[in-house]
Amino acid sequence: MLISTLRFVPSPKRHSEVLEILRSVVGPAESQPGCLSCHIYEEDGPDKATVLCGHWKNPAALQEHILSDLYLSILAACELSDQPPEFCFHHVSKTQGIDLVHKLRGCSEEQPPGS
Repeated sequence: MLISTLRFVPSPKRHSEVLEILRSVVGPAESQPGCLSCHIYEEDGPDKATVLCGHWKNPAALQEHILSDLYLSILAACELSDQPPEFCFHHVSKTQGIDLVHKLRGCSEEQPPGS
């Protein structure tokens, strides 16, 4: 699995325009082969950064997405950033869930962590 994140800081005047572009991309991106999910997040910090996060089944699916016309819209949204956008592509080899919390905290699966 791959996780792609794109973080950028749109100017306050362009914020709604950026969100409109990204919202128009999410549904079509999720319908692309190999896309597991696509979400928009807004940071609650001084930058008020916007983050587009996608989960991809394999490198080929992500590559096809980046080469698609849809990705041109994402790049257009980046042009509205006040700071250079941050592109990150994380190659994930293993994912764990609550089982890791139970293991590290010495809990049984019936006993919630922290109790």
